[in-house]
Amino acid sequence: MSNTLRKGLIVLQAISEHGSENGLSIRELFHLTGFPPSTIHRFLQTFKDFGMVEQDPETRNYRLGPQLLKMGLQVRGMLDLRKEALPVLKELTLRTSEDSYLTVVQGNMGVFLERVEGPYPVKVMELVGKEVPLHRGAARKALLAFMDNDFIHLYIKEMVGQQELLHPEMLLEEIKKIRQQGYAITYGDYLDHGVGIAAPVYDFSGSVRASIGIIGIESRFTEERLPVLIREVKHAAETLSRKLGYNRARSSGTAGLNSVEEICEL
Repeated sequence: MSNTLRKGLIVLQAISEHGSENGLSIRELFHLTGFPPSTIHRFLQTFKDFGMVEQDPETRNYRLGPQLLKMGLQVRGMLDLRKEALPVLKELTLRTSEDSYLTVVQGNMGVFLERVEGPYPVKVMELVGKEVPLHRGAARKALLAFMDNDFIHLYIKEMVGQQELLHPEMLLEEIKKIRQQGYAITYGDYLDHGVGIAAPVYDFSGSVRASIGIIGIESRFTEERLPVLIREVKHAAETLSRKLGYNRARSSGTAGLNSVEEICEL
């Protein structure tokens, strides 16, 4: 970590640990950190620009800003999601014997937030925290397919521009199929001999919050076993959705999505 970044974080930490709702002055921060007032002022101005601190118009003191609250709520939401998902993942792995994953969207990427490993010694290993574009792999396609059409349109435009997506028309057809069947399944999409099955998870508002699914090697995903695995994945997604407050009868769910064909017209 750079020395400048470290000093900035020390100032922010001082406000967090020692500041009340009245905040702290630059003089008080000088006594707490030992940094020159000019340096502290420079850090505070940068933090203000990003909404991480705010300045009281009367006292001129500094306190934590709304952006940090937003970030904290996002972290808490992720922790709550992992807590609710873990028993569902364990049950999914118990019923399928395959590794199960919880995936969320971060920008144009899908990130594995949690994993429960199955008993098979030979497996397709995905790393928790690894970022992969949303059009690669069932866990991420199950998220992309149920995003609103504006998001999908912009995503495809950006991926094509970066030459990350060579056949957008094929992806649109796949999105249409995923929406119709309610789950995504991919074979060797970006991992050789790997198969993934995933379904979307909705929250109380009817928005897609995550996806839940399994990943394994192709030889275990036989034609006879496939319907059972798909059923278990969809059941797990429905269970977690209910735990997050989703009610299909009260929520529009995917009803608000336009047809896939309209994405190209946006």
